[in-house]
Amino acid sequence: MKTFIAEDFVSVYRKNANGDFNKSDMLIFGDPFEVLEYSTAHKKTKIRVLNRFFSPYIGYVKGKPKTMNKGALKMSMVDVQQGDGMVLQTPDDKIIIIDGGHNVLFARHFAARFQHKKSSSSNPLPVEAIIITHGDADHFKGLNEFVKAENYRGARRFKKVAIQPKRILHNGLIKRPSSLPEEQRLGKTAIHNNELYITDLVKDPRSIPLDEQNAVFKSWSKSLDHWEQRAAIDFKTVHHGMDEKDVFDFLEEEGIAVDLHGPFSRKVTQNGQVVDALQFLHKQAPDPELKTHEFDISTHQHSASHTINGHSLAFRLSYGNVRINFTGDLNEESLQILDKTLDDRLLKAEILKAPHHGSHEFDFKTLQKMAPIVSLVSSGDDSEFWEYMHPRANLLCALGKICREDQGIIFSTELAAFFKHKDLSFKNSDLKDFFKNSDKDSYTKAELMTLFSESITDSALKKMVFTGFERTNFGLIELRTDGERVLVFTHSGKPWVKEAYTFTVKMINRKRIVSFESLKIR
Repeated sequence: MKTFIAEDFVSVYRKNANGDFNKSDMLIFGDPFEVLEYSTAHKKTKIRVLNRFFSPYIGYVKGKPKTMNKGALKMSMVDVQQGDGMVLQTPDDKIIIIDGGHNVLFARHFAARFQHKKSSSSNPLPVEAIIITHGDADHFKGLNEFVKAENYRGARRFKKVAIQPKRILHNGLIKRPSSLPEEQRLGKTAIHNNELYITDLVKDPRSIPLDEQNAVFKSWSKSLDHWEQRAAIDFKTVHHGMDEKDVFDFLEEEGIAVDLHGPFSRKVTQNGQVVDALQFLHKQAPDPELKTHEFDISTHQHSASHTINGHSLAFRLSYGNVRINFTGDLNEESLQILDKTLDDRLLKAEILKAPHHGSHEFDFKTLQKMAPIVSLVSSGDDSEFWEYMHPRANLLCALGKICREDQGIIFSTELAAFFKHKDLSFKNSDLKDFFKNSDKDSYTKAELMTLFSESITDSALKKMVFTGFERTNFGLIELRTDGERVLVFTHSGKPWVKEAYTFTVKMINRKRIVSFESLKIR
């Protein structure tokens, strides 16, 4: 009978041909397994490990493990380098995707995590919802990789995965080509109370002609076509003020509640019709200070990028006593709108997904009201094109200052990643060019050993060589909770070693009381 582990980390051993027990895996708080029998001779419990690899397997754990009848709510912040990509898995095993980065990394993590589902184009893995906080490439371009991953074969079969989203929730803003003037890049606009508003909000991005979309949205439209060949998708443009129980009805039966924090739409009249619209936001001047001042829109120009960021689909998810704030790429202006519009009680949360990858464009006062215990930052090393120097030092300082308790936790995907020195290295493409342009048709073993000795002397190779590093561990941040107890951890470059913290959130006299357990590397 399936049960769930109630301990933080439990080592799993497998028996080899000699009868020895070797550590091979680890059960983590909320993981499912089956208890088979207890051996008094070995003082171990024989179990069947579920939801691992391609099929369940038999393992052993020391003593008698503590169990619970229900799984945990699991949230994973995937290291997608520069960008956001998160997986939410409910206790009843429903899967929600929140953004997906701009590269293959999110789909790769997803494929490895759900290998046991054995998904395929004819048997895709159901995804309750894909929540796209906003239409920037570093938040959803990587979702297109799922379509490619359906057809992986041979050595790439371990990266194969097929999904079928039931719902797609987004803010309704569709990016046009960047060649257009700033105020035309998000569609039609109208003036309301002397402010510029975007009136072109759509449920289904494909309702905008392809030649009017930017390149990333064009690819996204093709992915939507692919998935809808199998089953219809329910599209929703989501704004603050909507009935959360209607938008997130698929979570209600598990006792998971959602409070919508944004974006904030307004009713605007255009061509005689009243439509929902989002205000055009403004560019912020660089400012290294903590944000304690009021954002003055009269001194700033309209900005399409700040508008689509600031109108991120933001929400607070609550499970039991534990609350998580998802902030997308909210910036200083939109955070101040949030502060002015919402009651302070709706802002507070135990876990904060830090806005905009740790950008300097934040509002300290609003973050202070959120008063998190744990702050999670999604940012990472990437190419020069994606380099924004995230997370900024002043944002990390602010996260420390806003922590509710004396003991606080800040995790960053970039800091959680591990690299291994690989000595002198060459790019494959550079070596191809070297041999292609060489005067020689063939090389002897001795000649190759001379070329690639510890001291490179060939002038062409000298220009190509660099000191290489291998990423041995991606900066995955994981959080699990049963609604009261919280486990948050990252992995490391060493097998079985994790930086992990646990605390409980109890309601006493209508107040949330937080108590930490031992803080240590496990």
